[in-house]
Amino acid sequence: MTAWSFDATRFVDEVLKPVQDGWRPDEDLFRVYLLSTGVTERSTVETALAEIAKQFGKQQYRVFRRALEILRGQHAAASDVLLDPARRGAHRARVEAERNKLAATVKAWLNGAPGVPAKEVTTRARALKVPRSAILAALRENTADEREPVDLPAPAEPGQWSEARGHLAQLREESLWDYLGGLGGIATTESHLAARRGKLRVSRSSDSATETTLLRLVQGWLEQNALRDALGHELLGHVADRAAYGYAEALEAAESMAQRSCALGIAHGPSAVAYALWCRVRFTAEAEPVWWENYQRAVEELRLRTALTILEQQPALSEEWALRRTVLARQLAELDTELDRCQALERTDTEAAVAGYHRVREALTDDRVDAAIQRCRPSAPTTAKAVVGAGRVTVSWRPIASRAGRIAYRVSRGDTVLSGDTDAVELVDRAPPNGVPLVYEVRALRDGNPSSSAARTAPVTLLGDVLNAEASSGADSISGRWRLPEGAIGSQVTRSGAEVRDARPTSFTDHDVRPGQSYEYLVRARYRAPGGTNALSEGVLLAASCQEVPVAVTDLLVEFDRDDLVAKWTPPPRGEVELLELEAGEDLPDPGVVSVGRARKRGLPVRAAFTARGALRGRLSVQGKACVLVPVTVLGDLAAIGVAVPVDVRCEPVSALRLDRRGTTVQLTWEWPRGVSAARVVWREGVKPLGPLDPQASVLDVTRVGYDSRGVTVPFQGGDCWFGVCTARQEGGSTSFGPLVLRRETAAGTVRYSIRRAHPLTRRRTLTVEGDLPLPGLVLVGKSGIRPMGADDGVVLLRVENGEVVRDGEFEVPKDLRKPVHLRAFSLDEQVVLVARRPDELIVRGF
Repeated sequence: MTAWSFDATRFVDEVLKPVQDGWRPDEDLFRVYLLSTGVTERSTVETALAEIAKQFGKQQYRVFRRALEILRGQHAAASDVLLDPARRGAHRARVEAERNKLAATVKAWLNGAPGVPAKEVTTRARALKVPRSAILAALRENTADEREPVDLPAPAEPGQWSEARGHLAQLREESLWDYLGGLGGIATTESHLAARRGKLRVSRSSDSATETTLLRLVQGWLEQNALRDALGHELLGHVADRAAYGYAEALEAAESMAQRSCALGIAHGPSAVAYALWCRVRFTAEAEPVWWENYQRAVEELRLRTALTILEQQPALSEEWALRRTVLARQLAELDTELDRCQALERTDTEAAVAGYHRVREALTDDRVDAAIQRCRPSAPTTAKAVVGAGRVTVSWRPIASRAGRIAYRVSRGDTVLSGDTDAVELVDRAPPNGVPLVYEVRALRDGNPSSSAARTAPVTLLGDVLNAEASSGADSISGRWRLPEGAIGSQVTRSGAEVRDARPTSFTDHDVRPGQSYEYLVRARYRAPGGTNALSEGVLLAASCQEVPVAVTDLLVEFDRDDLVAKWTPPPRGEVELLELEAGEDLPDPGVVSVGRARKRGLPVRAAFTARGALRGRLSVQGKACVLVPVTVLGDLAAIGVAVPVDVRCEPVSALRLDRRGTTVQLTWEWPRGVSAARVVWREGVKPLGPLDPQASVLDVTRVGYDSRGVTVPFQGGDCWFGVCTARQEGGSTSFGPLVLRRETAAGTVRYSIRRAHPLTRRRTLTVEGDLPLPGLVLVGKSGIRPMGADDGVVLLRVENGEVVRDGEFEVPKDLRKPVHLRAFSLDEQVVLVARRPDELIVRGF
């Protein structure tokens, strides 16, 4: 889009003159601000609004004072409309509708003509109260333009022309040209006329007398050398008669007579002839005296002295115009008297004098009035004050008492004019310089004429804050950075009132922080104040939290539910856990804390269909293959890489895992998935195993054959221990494992017991509990042939409830139990394991 620029000539012709003549500026704000209706750039609109507003107080347009006051009054409302896209669009629609209406009016005015003369464009524009450019645009829209008619000869009407036309009508001739065509045409001579008279004498008829009279008239024109003029008058008169019915009729007539026009020496074509005669017929009746337009313009612009001079220069005014001249002279005399009175009043009451000058100015445009108003300057504001706040300076002042004329104010800072013309009593300096004393001057304006003195504020200094301040957190520190404003010599950074030690002019790093804790820092710009002291700005507050180190997941458990992966883990204190999928055989990332971006590059995120704290359900990218899952705890910009877990969707998990304590051992039983022939047993004291490859865990590889023949028993000395079982699969020399199924076994301690005969000659026996632990509740069970596997697997021989203080308990083996009888004591407290001192004492072979 072409950059907007102010056009003074266009502003006068298209805006000031129409408004002065009565046109409403709110009908077309695009014209007022010299904008195209298609403008969309806000910056262009703002530039136009600001530049046009500057013209309202310029002396060069003082003859359009009334128009300027109207424009100034509607400027705020116009700005609201033009700066709002929606309201601007609605206004554009109204303007274009009015322009279409004007185009239709001009079309009717043209009546088919190709244009109109320049003078008529001006007259029509004034009548419609629109600029000439609007009329010209409407002409172009109707494929017409501004054009002057050609100069055509204007032959005087021949003598007895009306009588000749009557004779031609009686003879049924269309025109003199057609009649002469039977004689000699345009070259008709006396001999042609004599020959025709001779024929008329021979054959007389009712028309002979009429034609004889016509020949006599033609002979008279020949004798006066006026026959050609008569033919030209006939041609132009016929076209002019048709022009009264419109340009199209005139053009048709001119084209039909083109050959005749050429023969008569008219050098212009039919269209030029038709247009010239149409203009002559259309506009001659509207013509005014040549001086009238100058007089009318002078009156409209209140240049009454010029208007009177124009009237006095006319030698023969009508009675009406003479009366106008007298009234105008009397009006000027009264105004001059008032000017003299106001000039005398200047010495005693300036405000009253100015009020009088303004009353005169409403009726008269005169340099004497302008000079007088400029001479009567307004008083300056009595006080002015500047207040610093929020990086700006607010300047305020008391309004002056003067009311005559348009009162405004000019505010400046040094050589910088902040506002050249404002009617407010407060102004905000939004971009004052930093760190230097600032003094503001306020002058009153009357019609743009400034007061001779100014009100000055006390010096103020803006201590601007640092710019673009921001804080960031790291794993063990918080950093900040900013940009110093102009004039600043440094900065100060404080936390809780104490200065941060590692601070530079435009940055700081605070290492004295704790992970996960929030801190606030006050950053102030430092300035050199007068006298050599330092001054600080109000400051910018920065808040940041030290990056907490995320906790890695070490107990990831994975199961498969058909095609879905189900993962569980112990949730870390803070942060979100993501699972990364790595192909089997890839290098595993080392556990530790790295950046989030670096961690996520190590694998493909598992697509999650459901997530919860400590759980995830999703699908792997490739089904039916072995892979490795790596848990990653994301917290801020850091990520903690957890313990990787190899999984193989082809390896189903075991089910129904059960733990049975057998003294100092635990027997593990489970149900094998179909087709699985190997498994791995993993156990670890105190914490969950990290997986089948946990280096801190104990492992036992089991085959299906060994499980079926011997079972699986692992040592257990009490305490807290986790046991896990996963299926194993051999492929390509490597082993892949299925999901690890875990169970927990806890025992507070081990209590040993022994069984002996109470007396050599009796079947009664005594169970003695050893050690310092409180005696738990227990059940002694006997079973023929094989060892009891539980408290309900056999005949109960002795039962001691929890809380009973018993160290020795007697019992008797029933006679009906087939020998040998196997004895075993079971604790009723799962936290206590009972272990026989001598296993051979648990077999009764005889009594």
